[in-house]
Amino acid sequence: MTLVNARAAFETAIKNAVTTADNTVTVVFDNMPFTTPGKTKKYVMVSLDFDQSTTQPQGAAIDYYAGSIRCAIMTPSNKGSAVASAIAESVIDGMISVNASTYSDTFSVTPRVGPISGPTSVTNDNQSHFISVVNCNFTANG
Repeated sequence: MTLVNARAAFETAIKNAVTTADNTVTVVFDNMPFTTPGKTKKYVMVSLDFDQSTTQPQGAAIDYYAGSIRCAIMTPSNKGSAVASAIAESVIDGMISVNASTYSDTFSVTPRVGPISGPTSVTNDNQSHFISVVNCNFTANG
């Protein structure tokens, strides 16, 4: 298993769920180049951070990744929260899809997410976008 595969498992699950629900939403990741879209565009910024890379139960260390996923849902300001809520639902659906018994682990990492928090609104005056945030912790095994 690699860090790349663990990251890809979560990124793919979230992107697939969001674009299936609304193909006008752009999903971007913290490890990719990105140009901020215009004021009328909807997008999700996904950040994935690793807090742990191995575990040592007995003897040699084995791959065990743990960390957090943060998804900032950006929707045009002054349009209400319904669109942001719908996108948040699809983000949550993507996150929990890796826990389903029917999940196909094509990355060979056994991805799992824990409890999900949010969406939490982050509002500032004079912002071009309304921001909602969804967070969760994750694990992946080698």
